Amino acid sequence: MVKPVLSVAAMVALAACSGGGSGARDLRNDGSGPNEFLVETYKPLVMPGTLTTLPVPTPGGANRADPTPVANAVAAMGGNPNAAAN
Repeated sequence: MVKPVLSVAAMVALAACSGGGSGARDLRNDGSGPNEFLVETYKPLVMPGTLTTLPVPTPGGANRADPTPVANAVAAMGGNPNAAAN
């Protein structure tokens, strides 16, 4: 009795894997959303003339390279960056 039940369960599991749609197996971009494989470009790093002109680090302070990271993330996801709550 156990062998027929396991055989039917194995056939059902294999049939579920062979669906007609490509689903998660297809890595092509169909253009209906953001491309998760796209490399985002950032602002170039700037090196000061002398390292003594650098400001003192402040833990929890503002990010000088990207002053609005939350608004940028909201815009990247297709939302309204002006509605982002910080």
